[in-house]
Amino acid sequence: MKSKNYAMPAAIAAGAFALAAGAGLTVSSAWLITVASTQPPILALGVSIVLVRFFGIFRAVARYGERVISHEAIFRKLTAIRVRLFKVVSSRLDSSDVARTVKTIIDDVERAQEFYLRVTLPKIAAAISLSITVLLAFWISPASLFWILPVSASFSLLIPRLTSLFLDPVTEKIEEAENAYARDISSTSHAIIEAEVFGYSSFYLDKLSHDATNLRVDEQRNASRISLLQFLVTFSLGVALIGVSTHLWLSPEIVAVNVSMLIFLVLVGFEGYITWFPSLFLAGKNRRAARNVDLLLSSEIESEKVRQIRPSEFTLQLSGFAPFWREQILTPITMTLMPGEILLITGESGIGKSTLAASLFGIAPYQGLATIGGVEIKNLASGIVTGSLQRGHVFNTTLRENLKIGNTDVSDQEINLVLRDLELDYIELDQQLGEFGRPLSGGEAKRLATARALISKSPILILDEPLEYLDYARAQRIEKRIIAHTVGRTLIVISHSPWLKYSRKLILARE
Repeated sequence: MKSKNYAMPAAIAAGAFALAAGAGLTVSSAWLITVASTQPPILALGVSIVLVRFFGIFRAVARYGERVISHEAIFRKLTAIRVRLFKVVSSRLDSSDVARTVKTIIDDVERAQEFYLRVTLPKIAAAISLSITVLLAFWISPASLFWILPVSASFSLLIPRLTSLFLDPVTEKIEEAENAYARDISSTSHAIIEAEVFGYSSFYLDKLSHDATNLRVDEQRNASRISLLQFLVTFSLGVALIGVSTHLWLSPEIVAVNVSMLIFLVLVGFEGYITWFPSLFLAGKNRRAARNVDLLLSSEIESEKVRQIRPSEFTLQLSGFAPFWREQILTPITMTLMPGEILLITGESGIGKSTLAASLFGIAPYQGLATIGGVEIKNLASGIVTGSLQRGHVFNTTLRENLKIGNTDVSDQEINLVLRDLELDYIELDQQLGEFGRPLSGGEAKRLATARALISKSPILILDEPLEYLDYARAQRIEKRIIAHTVGRTLIVISHSPWLKYSRKLILARE
């Protein structure tokens, strides 16, 4: 725990020491060169020679230490963040929060890592180094602060503020344009063949061209603003150099060695900020991602999580239960489903059967009450309710790894038993299924999702259209085997296909 607590300050200190050592190296070198030009006794140069060597070695050691410690500190920090964010997901927030949280875990945390490494840590180190520079300038010539302090304020306050004001809005537009472009590419890749057949492929291609144009315009606007900020950085540094040089020219009483030290100090004293600004200017998305992470963590709620419920208490109770995505259309449902029962849910196409399943999974919002063992579904930990979705995802890995997602401890023997009963045992466990499971037919992908659910240990299973794409004879065989695998567990089946054996039947209706 101590390394976790002190790694970040240690990384900041190492970075600041590396920058300060660079300033010390340059100033002591300037002193050595200037004094050596007067040809003093060699002993008079001994201290400066030692300082030059010390600062040179110390700078390298501090820089190496900063890299090692900062990466370790950031990885520890991000690991803790991911753990907390997964707890937020498992707390079953409403659907918009879940989607935002998942995006934060997958995308924003990675960007936040870059932000902390490339922006946050260097900024603090640069500020500490600049403070040391100001103190050295005061020691050499207090009047030089008349030029150095305003530029310091510009670098540490004004330019970062302008960066946020000028670049963040454009960055947000760029991200929206990139998301739109990615969505349209995905849509085009799925529809282009049929679009070519029916002669409307130009619609998709024109849309992609329009998205690309918008993205290019936003990128150019962002590049122009970055150029303006870079000019401001160069101008500010020039002001410091010209101002200090003018001060030295108007102050003939300042000795030559102080002149050289002060000029070199101005050049290296702002090094931390000069090397930091490019990362700052290009970190718009990362800066936004870090804010998203902080915002989500600040709103983290502690929900009751029930991970252990006695089997006798796995009773599903619905009271005025009405699931929805945007608006409620279903007639509220009130019913009790006891452990071991089989519930068949039917209804006309598009009425909301899959939405109901998503609500029972804790993904979609709902009105009314839905409890398992007396605990609200949105407060349940994962693993109590699982199953297969209407459009289950096939991961780009082996068949074995696709199935072990449902139960990481399952043996190959148990997997083969389920595959045999679902008539998928002709597929090798080590076979790579490819991106989106393209080698699989629709019926095979459906049965794979069903197998994943059966392999799990969840006491309540929801299977959305498990017999889809199957002929009648095979559907009836597989129905019997699914029921055999779920004895003692609650089974909820959503189906348009004939499902013959069930305890209860629910026909959904609109209000």
